[in-house]
Amino acid sequence: MATEKLLADLLQEHRAARNTGALYISVQETSENLVRFYFKEGELYHLSYGPVKDRELLDILDCYHLGKTVYFDGLTAPNSASDFPRTDVIIAKLIKSGKRVLVE
Repeated sequence: MATEKLLADLLQEHRAARNTGALYISVQETSENLVRFYFKEGELYHLSYGPVKDRELLDILDCYHLGKTVYFDGLTAPNSASDFPRTDVIIAKLIKSGKRVLVE
């Protein structure tokens, strides 16, 4: 059974565990794309949602209702932006948004 959790808390858990992998999140609005958060040793280094990447995704994330999550251990992103925000900045922004997800 899925449990509802703050997205910021889930990201913090992956950070504390120093995970390397990808967290995929479904979007409740009709979409074939998934929101993707990529970790390397607990730090976020790439975000994507279809063609939208990194800072741009953070700017529009409030427009979407998030659904179920799945974590893929060891999965890596093809690249990262040179101006990517620090993990603590991303988590702080998501704390303010109150975004919730379903975790299996």
